[in-house]
Amino acid sequence: MFESITNVFYSTLDAIFMPIIKILHPALAILIIAIIVSLIINIATKLLVDQKRVAELKKEIQEFQVKFKKMSKNPEMLEKLQEEQQRIMQLNAELMKMSFKPMIYTWLPIILIFIYLRHVYGFGGIYHELNPDWNGVVVYLPVILSKLLLINFWHWLGSIFYKGGFKIVSNTALGWLGWYILCSFATSTVLRKILGIK
Repeated sequence: MFESITNVFYSTLDAIFMPIIKILHPALAILIIAIIVSLIINIATKLLVDQKRVAELKKEIQEFQVKFKKMSKNPEMLEKLQEEQQRIMQLNAELMKMSFKPMIYTWLPIILIFIYLRHVYGFGGIYHELNPDWNGVVVYLPVILSKLLLINFWHWLGSIFYKGGFKIVSNTALGWLGWYILCSFATSTVLRKILGIK
């Protein structure tokens, strides 16, 4: 039964994404998939979270932080802020609760996309079968960017958890997972600004 569910899952997503996977370079195909997923997540956030209330909470918390910083040198004034600090902690909790609300609806689709991308771009995946000489590299970053993003560290960390499969061919190379995460952060940031998400 599990195998039939898996087959239905893969064949459904293949029907949606395989046209772009077959004709586009993996970097561009993954970018398009990241844009689609980011758009869905950000629309869910826009619809499920009261943006006006988020803006109010953030403003109030920020004002308190400025006041706290100014008064931090004066112990007497800090005592007066204790009561307000309790209220700000409650506002922070409310803000955190609001930010988690969309995750309830979006975490499963995100996990399913990761599973699908691994099915396509992982070692022995569909793309590897179509292109047997492919070494798993989706994109090579400029050296300075790879250093800023600590690519060596992520390669090392990945080597601890992931045995077998593609080998690391360069300290500037990203596979499907690294490229998807980078694209997701970038597209999500842009979409949040476009959609006016606080």
